[in-house]
Amino acid sequence: MNAPKDDKLLLILLKKISDWCQDDEILQCRSLEISDWSLGQHCDHILKADRLNLRAIEVLMRGGGEPIDSMRKTHPVFQSGEIPRGVAKAPDFVLPTEDPRSEDLEPLSGRVFTGWKEMLAEWQVGAGSGHNLEMGISHHEMGILNIPGWIRFAEIHTRHHVCIMEDILNRK
Repeated sequence: MNAPKDDKLLLILLKKISDWCQDDEILQCRSLEISDWSLGQHCDHILKADRLNLRAIEVLMRGGGEPIDSMRKTHPVFQSGEIPRGVAKAPDFVLPTEDPRSEDLEPLSGRVFTGWKEMLAEWQVGAGSGHNLEMGISHHEMGILNIPGWIRFAEIHTRHHVCIMEDILNRK
């Protein structure tokens, strides 16, 4: 699987989330017609998920992982580049807290943004080495992903939640 054509999009999305995480009023925004989660809960969820996505990539960059089955079918999310709304359920380990606040989310968003920025810069320097493409780590829904797969998943998943959050803000 190839990396997204523009992995800077992920940084743009994470910066937007980081900006929202600085304002408790924005974090409390909610629209039950759009989502059961508040904007803050979406931020909390995506930051937890992107931190785990980043950790998987870091393990792969250090030479970890398992061989990828090159004959495995591509997951529909990777084919479409979209996660349909209301279809998936977040696993317990990335569920948001009930009432996330800026004092908790702001530092987390900074760490996640910086981690992704540094990793993407390092990836650009060493992209395409055989190990980076042939080894992967299992994602609970997407199967075994190599580094480009993890980057692409993070971009698709983050964009999905940012679109929901923008819809919530537009209802304000």
